[in-house]
Amino acid sequence: MTELRRADSQPGQTGQPGTHRTRPRRRRQGEHSRRTVLVAGAVLTATAVAIATAVAVVTHDGPAAHKTAQPAPPATAAQLLARIATAAARQPAPAVRDSDFMYIRSRVAYEVDSISNGHETVTMEKPHERQIWLPVANICTTGLLIEDGERTPISPFPVTSDGKVDRHPQGNLRFNFTCPSEGHLGDTTYRLLQSIPTQPDALLAYLKAGQKWTNDDPPTEIGDMIRETIMPPALAAALYRLAATLPGATLVPHATNAVGRAGIGIMWTSKTAKQVYQNEWIFDRTTLQFIGERIFDPQTGQVSGASAILQQAFTAKAGQFP
Repeated sequence: MTELRRADSQPGQTGQPGTHRTRPRRRRQGEHSRRTVLVAGAVLTATAVAIATAVAVVTHDGPAAHKTAQPAPPATAAQLLARIATAAARQPAPAVRDSDFMYIRSRVAYEVDSISNGHETVTMEKPHERQIWLPVANICTTGLLIEDGERTPISPFPVTSDGKVDRHPQGNLRFNFTCPSEGHLGDTTYRLLQSIPTQPDALLAYLKAGQKWTNDDPPTEIGDMIRETIMPPALAAALYRLAATLPGATLVPHATNAVGRAGIGIMWTSKTAKQVYQNEWIFDRTTLQFIGERIFDPQTGQVSGASAILQQAFTAKAGQFP
């Protein structure tokens, strides 16, 4: 059986793709509910990495701290999003160096396309751990993904079969950015996230302008931004406040992430020219932290993707553990 493996296309490139920044399933208009996986042959040989002190560690493994007084549960998605925004705004802003990396550890399972003898099949992969290191200030700095036992460089540039980043590829491959770069929507750094406007009108205009990179509507783009990154508190609060004003959200009083952690959810139903899709954001019921998502096939009602955020931190090096 031959499995076709590919990565999401990098919006900043034209020509033949190499190995790109690889994230969990990103929903784009007109796409099916299927996760794309890694490019074969882009494995980085393991090397010993010294462990240094990490900052701003957030662990999502344990139960939320008990509080004696709880407010009445929200009656609508907009009410829940407003509370989530308030909770996000109260979080301290971490001190981060430009040389640092965002570290996110999660447990995921998404649908995968496979091709055998010219026939395409779709299967649900088994839940597994995923760890990723993304540069804080410059997308040209090589990050790292550890998933399914493979260590894969994360870079906007092509990666050779021996795991080396080729910053000067031959052929007609061209890049729509110059290094250093804080990135753009669809391929962001922490510094870019810190620079995004937080006033509602300006933020909405920014997301709409970013459609040239992602072709996503604002709710989808917000979901992509919170899925696998560390969000600056001010921007997180602004995004959730904006989401509260957007149509298509439904409150899910009881939601569960990929490791069975119970929470409260918001289901987004969006319609494009080609399909209807559903994506559920899941939050801790007490802290209101984002703890994962579920993606549904609206035709069958079956889950086609699920994740659980287990840990977030900043580290000094790619491959360093908090």
